[in-house]
Amino acid sequence: MASLRWLNLELTDSTGAPLGDREYALLLPDGTRREGRLDAQGCLHEPVPAGTAGPLLLDVAERRITLDVAGMPAHDTVEGVQERLNHLNYFVGKVDGELGRFTKLALERFQRDHALPVTGRLDAETAERLRGEHGA
Repeated sequence: MASLRWLNLELTDSTGAPLGDREYALLLPDGTRREGRLDAQGCLHEPVPAGTAGPLLLDVAERRITLDVAGMPAHDTVEGVQERLNHLNYFVGKVDGELGRFTKLALERFQRDHALPVTGRLDAETAERLRGEHGA
């Protein structure tokens, strides 16, 4: 079975209100179509095969959104760590490049779950393990 990663999105309208409880369709580069419903906060959580490199197409609220899933920041940068932690369901919130409270807590959870020294810091061992678990 192919390794899966998670696409996690929080969708809002132009006023910032969540697009809660809306139907969506997600088209993967291989032609696979996934349909579902956003949760009340406008969040979408869909598994995608590791290594998916083409654009994903998301149809929601009478709009088509093209999602580029390539070009992730380097695994040893704060942005890269935040994106990978979010993808692996260790939510850090918004990817902002800051090693803030939520990122440190997510790092600690990841470290604990993978038998690494629990420091909440971005060290080389944690960055490499995160890259390996994420697949990129």
